[in-house]
Amino acid sequence: MVTLRIDWKSSASGSWNNGTFGTLPEGWRPPMDLNFSFGGRDGANQKIINVNANGTMTYANQGGTQGTNAFGMTVSYAL
Repeated sequence: MVTLRIDWKSSASGSWNNGTFGTLPEGWRPPMDLNFSFGGRDGANQKIINVNANGTMTYANQGGTQGTNAFGMTVSYAL
């Protein structure tokens, strides 16, 4: 079981923009691509957080109003 605490410093402001915020080392990577929902305060900053089998971690804004503030969440998955 892996539990990640994600605390990212900022995010893209465009309604549909996306970004990369890290790469997991081998041994921490999930066996398949995973995605998690993130909902910010007051309905702003709706994101999909992707933790991919190749180790990349990305986010994708899901339309509407998006701020540039930091975001954080905890995700868990089995290896």
